Amino acid sequence: MTISEFCEQRFLRYHAVSPSTRQEYGYVVKNHVVPYVGHLRISEVSRETFFNLLTKVLPAEEASQVTVRAARRVLSAMCQMAFDEGYRSNNPIRSIRLPQAPTKPILVASHDQWRRLEETLTYPPARLYARLNVTTWARRCEMIGFRPCDFDFGHQMLNITRSTVYVTAKYHPSGKAGWLTKPHPKNGDWRRFTISKQMCQAVQTHIEEYGLGPDDLLFPQWMFAYVRSTPILADDDESLPPLVSKTGVVHEHGTMGARYAMHCHCAKCKAYAADYQRHWRREQSVQRASKGELTKANTWRRDGSEFLMADVWARFWNSARDAAGLPESFTPYNARHTGISWAIDKGVDLQKVRQRAGHGSLEVTSRYAAILDERDTSLADALEAIFDSSSHTASHHENTTEFDDAAGLPSISAGGG
Repeated sequence: MTISEFCEQRFLRYHAVSPSTRQEYGYVVKNHVVPYVGHLRISEVSRETFFNLLTKVLPAEEASQVTVRAARRVLSAMCQMAFDEGYRSNNPIRSIRLPQAPTKPILVASHDQWRRLEETLTYPPARLYARLNVTTWARRCEMIGFRPCDFDFGHQMLNITRSTVYVTAKYHPSGKAGWLTKPHPKNGDWRRFTISKQMCQAVQTHIEEYGLGPDDLLFPQWMFAYVRSTPILADDDESLPPLVSKTGVVHEHGTMGARYAMHCHCAKCKAYAADYQRHWRREQSVQRASKGELTKANTWRRDGSEFLMADVWARFWNSARDAAGLPESFTPYNARHTGISWAIDKGVDLQKVRQRAGHGSLEVTSRYAAILDERDTSLADALEAIFDSSSHTASHHENTTEFDDAAGLPSISAGGG
C-alpha cells in the first residue's frame, strides 16, 4: 500500500481527531506529502527519505518553517497509525528533530488606537462585538457561537463552552459542507469568568433590541451581512443643486426620486441606492425565515445556520482599522492579543490571565509579558544617557576627544602608539 492509498483509505478516515483537525491534516497531505512521497510504499519508506523531505525538499519549495513542522506532525501521526496497524515496524519521524519556527511579534493596539477604532464602528452590533472581543479575549471560533444563555447577568458571568468551525463536505460528519459546533472551546476546557457591569448592560440592550431568544446567536450573519461597514460620506456632493423633473418635481440628492427617477449617479445617490438594496434584501430574508422558507444564507450554506462569516466581519474591521491608523497586519485576532496585554500591563496575575484566555500553559501567557518589555524605553534611555554623559565629559577633555562629523557622536581617539 502506498502512502497516498494509506492516507486516503485509513489515515484521513479513521485517525482519532476532530473533523476540523482532520481537514487540516488533509490539506497538508494533499499539498506537502503526496506530491513528493505519495507513490512510495508506506512499509518501505526509510527515515532518510522522510528526513530529506522535511529538511531539503519542502524548504527548497519555499515552504515556511511552520508548514514544515506541520508536515512533520502529520507524518508522525500517519507513521504511528501505520505502526499500530502493522503496516510498519517503526515510526521514524519520532527521531527527526526540526528547529523551532521563528516567533512573530504580537501586535497590540494602544488605548487611543482602540478608542479610534471603536469610534469608527458606528454600527452598534459591530461596536459591541469588538468590545466583547477585547474584554473577554474569546477566540473567533468562540465569539461567533455566543448566545444569550451563555451569560449570567445576575452574577456578571460569561460561560465559554463551545467552539464553531467551518468544515468542507469531505470531512463534515453529515457529508455536507457547513458549520460544526464542538461542545468545548478550542483548548478543551470550559471557561467561566466575570465581565463588567457595563458590558452586561450593553449585551442585555443588544438582546432586547433585536429580540433574541436564549438559544439564538448573539451575532448572527444576517445582523451584519446587509449593513454598511462605514457611514455614507458625500461631502463633495453637498453643493450640488436639486434635480427638477420635466413636470417640475424637485428631487434632493440622496433620495429615491433623484436616483431612480432622475438617474443621478452622484456619490450620495449611489450610496442611498446601496443602502436601500441592502435593507430590502435583509427584509426579504427576515420574511422568508418567518414563513419557514430557506433564506439566501441558508441556501448557500445548506445547513441552516447563520454564523458570522470571517469575510463579513472583515469589512467592518478593515475600515475601522484603517481609520484608526493601524497596520494591515492588525487582524481581528489581535483584539484578543490587545486585551490580554492590557491586563498584564495593569499587573493582573499571570495565572488569572491564563485561565481567562484559555491558554494551555503559563509559557504561552508569558509571551504577552514580553510585549511590555519591548515597549519599555528604560534601557534605550539609559544608553542615551551614556552618550549624554560622554558628551558632558568631552567638554573638559577636548585634547583626547574628537567628533565624527558624519555621525555627530563623540569617538575616543586611539592616541599615540
